[in-house]
Amino acid sequence: MKAMKTFFVTTLVLWTDFSMSSPVDNQEENLNDFTIEGGTSELKQRQLKTKSTKEHKTGKKTKGPKNEYKTVKEKKTKSKKSKSEDSVNPLWPEYLVSQAQLYRKRPTNTTEAGELNWVKSDELCTPSLGEAWLYKGDRGIKSSVTLYFTPEISDDVPGTLSGIEVDYYGYIEKNLIGSYFSEERTSKDGTYHSVAVALRNSATEDLCSASSKAIKKYSREKYIAISPDMANEQIPMEESSLSKTDNWHAGSCIHGMGYHWLQDVIGGKNLTYKAENTVPVVIMYDDNGSFVGIFFLATEKKQNWPDTCSTTAPTQPCIENLNFWDPGGGLLEANEGRYYMCGNLCGKCQFTGSGDGVYTTMHWFFTDPLTQNCVGDDKDFGSYCPSGSYPKDFVY
Repeated sequence: MKAMKTFFVTTLVLWTDFSMSSPVDNQEENLNDFTIEGGTSELKQRQLKTKSTKEHKTGKKTKGPKNEYKTVKEKKTKSKKSKSEDSVNPLWPEYLVSQAQLYRKRPTNTTEAGELNWVKSDELCTPSLGEAWLYKGDRGIKSSVTLYFTPEISDDVPGTLSGIEVDYYGYIEKNLIGSYFSEERTSKDGTYHSVAVALRNSATEDLCSASSKAIKKYSREKYIAISPDMANEQIPMEESSLSKTDNWHAGSCIHGMGYHWLQDVIGGKNLTYKAENTVPVVIMYDDNGSFVGIFFLATEKKQNWPDTCSTTAPTQPCIENLNFWDPGGGLLEANEGRYYMCGNLCGKCQFTGSGDGVYTTMHWFFTDPLTQNCVGDDKDFGSYCPSGSYPKDFVY
């Protein structure tokens, strides 16, 4: 890691009036699946049902996005194919959804990308990320995400997801330009800065090459690095490796997300609680210590969310304008109300320095978020702190 140390921030479950439905197909289609009924109560029922099934003495948890379990007897009848490389070491990533509470399905290869309305850009391939694909072929404030893939080899061998990049329009922390944020760029909607996460290691693989040999060799390696052309900080797949470093601060656990870890560009694991020192990417692990996802963090409101849109009963046009950021009104900088930035942390905490008093998140999950539980939760589905110390326990 370079001289600059980084800081990661956690987030509360946003807008719990949303239905915990299965991932929908894309950003704008299937909007009728959206409902404000159910919310965290439905999530809790689904997680408790999952836990009950898992604890059955003859049951074994299966991999994949569905909460299905197969008995030992059923496992014996499985074909020999289950022991193949595909089942033991699946392609990375094999599962992807984004946006907390909405859990919209995102493509993990170029075949899925085409089916979900992503279009390959005519931009030059980026060596550290791969070939750019844009949602509906548009780069702008309404589609603030670029997905990167390795080149397609043939119709039968699609390119695989190799990076995620988010465009931040408006306010950013300028001191982080060059370490986490890109230099200023321009689209039809104005100027922006980008934050990228690499899912393939460009040091060992040519992400712009259609070599089938390279694809086969590295496509099963789990890898993630923040800002590969700048800070280039690799994230360990196991929480135990992370906890051995001096750069990371353990945050709270949130149902449907997992345990969050944070980092500060000045103090490392000793947080300064300043927006300007907050790295704009956060990582999450499950209760077994395995990597499950990330979220991009903004220090001001980023949704295209007009004041006329209700945060409790939004209309479909409002939902369509989310531009990939999570739904809701964001997290308050002040320790007030139900959703506030420090609610994602444990112990004494008070953030300062945001652009408008609000923090915005954009979640990406690489495993089914509905299977993420917090062991020992004592705050009724809010954040859980193993220490039992919460930010609102303190007077500031």
